[in-house]
Amino acid sequence: MENWIDQPITDPAVPQRDARRLTVALALLLGRTDPEPPRWVRRMFGFGGLCAAVSGAVLGLAAVEAGRGSTGLIAMMAFLTGVLFVGVSLPNPAERLARQYAGRYVVPAELDEPALDLLARARRAVLDVTGSRVHRRGLLDAIANDVVLPERLWEIARLVRIHADLRAEQALALTEVITPELTAVLGPQQEALRRSVAAVTERVWELEAYASRVRSADSALRASELQQSNGTYLDLLAQTGDTEGMRALNAQADALTGILREAIAAGRTL
Repeated sequence: MENWIDQPITDPAVPQRDARRLTVALALLLGRTDPEPPRWVRRMFGFGGLCAAVSGAVLGLAAVEAGRGSTGLIAMMAFLTGVLFVGVSLPNPAERLARQYAGRYVVPAELDEPALDLLARARRAVLDVTGSRVHRRGLLDAIANDVVLPERLWEIARLVRIHADLRAEQALALTEVITPELTAVLGPQQEALRRSVAAVTERVWELEAYASRVRSADSALRASELQQSNGTYLDLLAQTGDTEGMRALNAQADALTGILREAIAAGRTL
């Protein structure tokens, strides 16, 4: 897709400062290159076990030195033990932030293709609206664009993530022996998923329709700016007695005004 594929869609209720920090944190976690320990090591020790192992080794060395009377080294070993304990047992800030807001963000790169396609269409529509000239100039409904659009995008992102999880669950179930009991359970579940996907697709289409009207409004705005020189053309036509051309210019002005009004009305219907 585009560069935003690694940028999470965040619940608008998350404070903006934390949402920005979360975007950076997830980028760090997703792009982390340091390999994790083998699964059997993580299961046997975990962070607590690793911390205990390091601490035990340091304290053991300190005990040996204590027998030799090295009190300064004992103090240093005790200090290092505390530092290692805190450093190993606590998660890094990125992991802590990701856990704090778990369930309140969606990472597009983690979705399956159908979910990612719907989310990409929705986000493209939102970007088309918020990046439009008519929006920047305050000609559209600010509440619709600044409040409703982020909420609608988050709602779509949250639902398509659920869709992706359920599709994976159903695909796994279909790898087993298909029995009448399994079919009886999966049938209604698949139908419920299909209906939900259809409903979300309809919401995406509504965003795309609104974005299309906004693009038309942008074009109308550009045309209206060109109309500022219409007076010169009207004078020219008046001098030549071309009343039909004058009517065409005036009709065009009325049509452009109507396009702008339609875009504003479309935003309010969201």
